[in-house]
Amino acid sequence: MVLELAGPGPRPMNRPQAVTPEAPAKPAGWPIARLLPVVLVGLIFLAMVPVIGIAYFAAQSNFDNSSRQLNEVTVDMIEQRLRAHLEPVRDQLAYVSEAVAKGEIDFDDREQWRAFALGTLAAAPQAVGFVVIPVEGEPMRFTRTDRSMRPERRENLSFTNAMFAQARTLNGPQWAEPQWSRLVGEPILPVIVPIRARGEFRGAIGAAIGTSDLSRFLKSLELAGGRKPFILAGRDKVLAHPWLSKEQGSAEQRARERLSNLDEVNDPVLAAMWAPEPNEISWLSGGGSTVSGHWNWVGERSHGWFYRKIDDYLPASLTIGYHLAGRESAWARWIVRGILIAGGVLMLLTAIIAIVVGRRLSRPILALADAARSVERLELEKVPRLGDSKIRELNLANRAFERMASGLRLAATYLPRALVERLIAQQGDLPPSEDRAITILFCDLEGYSAYSRGRPATETATYLNNLLARVGPAIEATGGTIDKYIGDGLMAFWGAPEPNADHARAACMGALAMAYEVEAFNRDRRAAGQDACRMRVGLHTGTVLVGNVGFAGRVDYTAIGEAVNVASRLEQFGRRAPRHGEVTIVASASCRTAALDGFLWLPLDGGPADVAADAVPLSLLRGRAGETTRGLRGEA
Repeated sequence: MVLELAGPGPRPMNRPQAVTPEAPAKPAGWPIARLLPVVLVGLIFLAMVPVIGIAYFAAQSNFDNSSRQLNEVTVDMIEQRLRAHLEPVRDQLAYVSEAVAKGEIDFDDREQWRAFALGTLAAAPQAVGFVVIPVEGEPMRFTRTDRSMRPERRENLSFTNAMFAQARTLNGPQWAEPQWSRLVGEPILPVIVPIRARGEFRGAIGAAIGTSDLSRFLKSLELAGGRKPFILAGRDKVLAHPWLSKEQGSAEQRARERLSNLDEVNDPVLAAMWAPEPNEISWLSGGGSTVSGHWNWVGERSHGWFYRKIDDYLPASLTIGYHLAGRESAWARWIVRGILIAGGVLMLLTAIIAIVVGRRLSRPILALADAARSVERLELEKVPRLGDSKIRELNLANRAFERMASGLRLAATYLPRALVERLIAQQGDLPPSEDRAITILFCDLEGYSAYSRGRPATETATYLNNLLARVGPAIEATGGTIDKYIGDGLMAFWGAPEPNADHARAACMGALAMAYEVEAFNRDRRAAGQDACRMRVGLHTGTVLVGNVGFAGRVDYTAIGEAVNVASRLEQFGRRAPRHGEVTIVASASCRTAALDGFLWLPLDGGPADVAADAVPLSLLRGRAGETTRGLRGEA
C-alpha cells in the first residue's frame, strides 16, 4: 500500500519522540483468588462425592431390594392361598378317577358316589358341589346345601357339552373358565376329570369351587398402608376382592348374577388399573423379579399395581396382585434421597467455607502481585508496604520484595527514568538480515474454493487442517521451515535459519514426503466415502534475503527476493503441467541441478514467461531413483 504526503511545502524535521512502553499482555493462568478456592473446593468434592455417591447408591439398592422382596412376599401369599384353595379339589377328583380305574369305586353305584362326595366336602370345604356325568344315563348332582345325590338334566349343568366332549381326550383334570353359579349364588371355578374303567371312557366327574372364601381371605390380607389385594379373571373380571366379602358387595353381585367388572367392586383404583400410558416402576426392572407392575395417576394421587399372571389353570387366566397408594412408599424414598440431599448441603457449606478461606489466604499473594506490577511499570513510589501474613514463606517474600523495591528506588535516583523505559520497550537490538542461497517451496490445493462453496466453515476448516496436519510434519522432518500459510496453501524453505548445504536435496525429499502424505490422506477420505484432493507444488533454488523483517514490536522471520516469486509462479504453472498422480511437483533447473542425483525427473516444455533464466528448463519431480513411484506416475 502506497502512502502519499498531504499538502505542499517543506517536510518538517522528525523530532525525537518518547517511547511509550506498551501495556504488558495479560498473563496466562488463573488468578489465585479464584484458583485457590477452586482447588480447595475441588479437593473437598473429590473426597466427598465418592462417599456420598456410595452411600446413596447403597441406600437406593437396599430400598429397591426391600421393596422388591416385600412385593414378592405379598404376591406369593396370595398365590399360595389361591393354590391351597383350588388344588385340593383337583387332587380329590384325580384320586377318585384313579380309584374308579383301579376298580376300587363302582362307577354305577350311587351310594359309593354319595360317600365320596361327603368325604370330599369334609376334606375340601371350598367345593360347593359335585356332578357325575356318565356316558349314558342322567347326570347326578350333589351340593353342600343338599347332601343327597339328585338327577340333573344335562342342559342345566354348568359343564357344557363341549367340555364333556373334551373330557374324552383328557388324561387328567381340566379347568374351565370362571362362571356364575345360580345354584350356589357365587362365582365358581369348575374342574372336570375323565373317568375310565378297564380302559373304557365311562364319563366324567366335575367339581364347582366357590370363590367367596378367596374374597374373605383377601379381606383378611388387607394390610395397613392401603395395600388392597385382588384376583382377576382375564383383564376385566374380578374373581375375588375384599369388597365382595362384605354383605353389600356380595348382594350386588348376586343381583347381577355374573362376575363383577373392575368398576363394580367399589374400588376406583382397581378400575383404573389398565389405563393407557402406564409408567414403569424402576425397582421392578432389575433383580429377576417375578412380579410385574406399573404406576399411574388416579385423580390427583399416584398408585402402583403389582401383579402376577397365573397360567396353571388354563383356560382360566388368573391375575393376582394388589395396589398401593404412591404416598405410602414416599417416606422410604425420601429417606434415601435425604442422604443425597444432606450430602449436597454439606458439600455446599464446605464449598462456601473453602471459598472464604481461599480468598483470605490469597489476599497477601494478591498484594504481592500488585506491588510487582507497580515495579514493572517503574511506579516505584506507588509500591505499597506489604503487611504481615500467617504464612512464613509469604512473610519472607514480602520482606525481600520490599528491600528490592527500596533498592530500585535508590538506583532510580542515579539513572534517567526515560532511558530505562525506552530500553524496556525496545527489548534489545534485532539481528540483521542476510543474503543466502535457499530452496523455496510453494504449494496449493486444486479445487478448494469449489469444495468449500456451500459447505459449513467448520467442515472446510477441518478438511484443510487435517491435510496440513500431515503435510506440515513432512516439511519439518526434512529440515524445512514453514514461513507462512497462504489460504489453502503454504510457503516453506530449506537452508535457513540453520545453514544446510544440501537444502535443494532436502527440499525435494520434503516435496516427495508431502506427496506421499497427500496420497495417504486421499486413501483415507475415499475409504470414508469423501472427496479426495489434488495439490500443486513449485520448487526453486536461488539467493534471497532472509532474516527478521518488520519493526521492534512485530517482526517476521521470512525470505524475500525474486527467487520467492519464481517458486510461486512454478506452483501456478502446475495447472498446465501434465498430471501424474495426485500431486504435481514442478521444479526449476537450478533446483534439479543442486539436488544432484537420486531422483526421477520428467522434463517439461515451456514454462512461465517471466521466470529467471536459471529456472528453465522445468521438470516434474516424480520420485526417488530405485523406489516405487506408483502414486506419482498415476499408474493403476
